[in-house]
Amino acid sequence: MHPLRSAVLAASLALIPACQEEGPRHAVPSDVERCKDNLNAIYAGLREYAETHGRAPSGSGVALFTALVHEGTWDDTPAHRARLTCPGPGAAAARIDPSDPAPPSSASAYAGLDQTRHPLARFPAGGKHRTILVACDNANGPNHAGVVNALYSDGIIRTVFLSRLIENGLLEPGTESIPVGPGSPVDDLNLLVGD
Repeated sequence: MHPLRSAVLAASLALIPACQEEGPRHAVPSDVERCKDNLNAIYAGLREYAETHGRAPSGSGVALFTALVHEGTWDDTPAHRARLTCPGPGAAAARIDPSDPAPPSSASAYAGLDQTRHPLARFPAGGKHRTILVACDNANGPNHAGVVNALYSDGIIRTVFLSRLIENGLLEPGTESIPVGPGSPVDDLNLLVGD
């Protein structure tokens, strides 16, 4: 990309966020809402974990949130395992093994914060310390049609819209999936371990 175009694009994106709550313009299907329910449950579990241990889980990627079952915050039940992966129709099936403290990123259809590169400074945290924790991984194409849900350290869930990224020139017209992990055009999604 030409340096001048890159600078203009960066300046315009500072004014138009790619992540925001959906409004009347952006109705979302039920699988996106079920995904948000999972992310809310994960956040509640991480809060409970932090209250018990005095810190958030130290694992990176999927291990950040599977620690909820692995380290006993949640009982190992099918319902809890189901909460640890995106329920989107395009999501890969979860392969959560609670006996594995360092599961591969393919164990869940969520991507987690890469704490090796970006350690979580505070949890829970808002303001300047707010950071992304978990998002749909889009490893096998889009988990949901046209959106990615992202959970932050203050409990807020933001929805990233593919159409907005295309409108802002971050992705080419015709792109069908939002990249998650290193190389994502969305700065926050760059902080995650993707497949």
